[in-house]
Amino acid sequence: MYGSNEELVKEIKQIEFKNVWFKYPRTKNWVLKDVNLKIALDEKIAVVGENGAGKSTMIKLLGGFYIPKKGEILIDGINLREMNLDIWRSQLAVLFQQFETYPFSAKDSIGYGDIERVENFEEVVNAAKKTGIHDYIEGLPKKYENPLAPEFEHGVNPSMGQWQRIGIARMLFRTGAKLLILDEPTSNVDPQAESDIFNELARITKNKILIFVTQRFSTVRIADRIFVLDDGRIIEQGTHKKLMELAGKYKKLFTLQAEAYLSS
Repeated sequence: MYGSNEELVKEIKQIEFKNVWFKYPRTKNWVLKDVNLKIALDEKIAVVGENGAGKSTMIKLLGGFYIPKKGEILIDGINLREMNLDIWRSQLAVLFQQFETYPFSAKDSIGYGDIERVENFEEVVNAAKKTGIHDYIEGLPKKYENPLAPEFEHGVNPSMGQWQRIGIARMLFRTGAKLLILDEPTSNVDPQAESDIFNELARITKNKILIFVTQRFSTVRIADRIFVLDDGRIIEQGTHKKLMELAGKYKKLFTLQAEAYLSS
């Protein structure tokens, strides 16, 4: 069981995975195998790899949704298992690949990122502008009060790309969060919009930690470090330049994707 440590981590200075192994209940195969990494304040981290490599599982462990079977996850030296999860999660702004699409107004769909500030309309608009969804919302019949569900009067059904922008705006509305985590956040957003969103994320994450998980390599170059996961292990890490020079798994995946873009 998790402990009842009430200490609030007001400024996360370092996250560490220390010899972390994990497999899901009632399964035999290890999803993560002896993962070791350290992430410091102000770092922008990308986690890349093919499907099934263990990327999303890392995020779930960091959120406290599962406990490592072996090893530790340390937050400024405190084992995550000993922390109060409600307090820990108050420091997180997380967007999972499968996120909630609330059938509420555009304002509430963003504002529910921080329920205590949901009525701060100016900040809702600011978050929407950062992800490029503001103009879409302003074009709706009832603007920010417009329902995002077609069963309601004037309701609309945003595309998946639009929902992803709304989801990222919801995450950014949590301005008090110290750790921002995005799991495949822009898979349905066009490349230029994706670049704009990540450049904005890089700009606003001073004194925070940004971790993004992706299979798309067009934006990973903004990361200070890139971790390459393969079959549950970190097999490479470094900057984009360093990994390209290494000419290993990362370069292979990056080159394959670049060639696919050029031929499309």
